Amino acid sequence: MKNIKITISGREYPVNVTPETAGAMRKAAEMVNEQAKQFQAAYAITDPRDLLAMCALQLAYQNLEYTGTFSESVEEKLSAIESALDIEENT
Repeated sequence: MKNIKITISGREYPVNVTPETAGAMRKAAEMVNEQAKQFQAAYAITDPRDLLAMCALQLAYQNLEYTGTFSESVEEKLSAIESALDIEENT
């Protein structure tokens, strides 16, 4: 494990990551900071905790939306494969 420091909303946080994931963790922190700036500009929110709560809500929603869409897509494809296999078995 590797200890890196990331900055979110002006505060520095130590994070333990594998060397392979350090870049992705830094990119994730950049995304949170950018989203916080957008919320601050759009809604005139100044409390960093409120900004981070809004970021957490937005990211959680996006994760649910993505996983739901992905799951449905995978299930549809698996059903199509099962149907195709059933047809081949019966012929």
